[in-house]
Amino acid sequence: MKGFRYKSRYVWFAAALFWMALIFFYSSQEAASSSKVSGSITYRMAEGIDGMFHLEWDAQTKRRIGEALEHPVRKAAHMTEYAVLAWLLLGNCMQYPLFFKKSYLWAGIGASCYAATDEFHQLFVKGRSGEIKDVMIDSAGACAGLLFAWLVLSVWNKFKKEKERGEING
Repeated sequence: MKGFRYKSRYVWFAAALFWMALIFFYSSQEAASSSKVSGSITYRMAEGIDGMFHLEWDAQTKRRIGEALEHPVRKAAHMTEYAVLAWLLLGNCMQYPLFFKKSYLWAGIGASCYAATDEFHQLFVKGRSGEIKDVMIDSAGACAGLLFAWLVLSVWNKFKKEKERGEING
């Protein structure tokens, strides 16, 4: 089992680095390019809403709905990407006895620090800006992700203990 734990350290570390590189890649896109991608996604969302509820919106209405959805969808995407980063950092921290007891804290700090460096990086990207409110949104996503991880792991550990005591069959 020790060999597995040793190897999983590399997997968690590599996954976190990969995710950070992905965030960096998307943050490196110029504002116009990034907005074009977001706009096409939210327009398709408006089309999906129209089709699902048979609203028969014209193209202009779909475009307006898509534009209205763009900002909240972008912020939700940021929160989600930092929730995933926090999960990966949490898994990484849990591999080391030194960090295990405070792994949630270290994962949250790591994700928040990366959010700050990402916003700083955006100061150098055409049409982008680095904003403290975005660091806060990203950090909130990381905290929400860590809370979700804590809930899932708590339920999982409770289930395992009940199973070990024979309270659950199977």
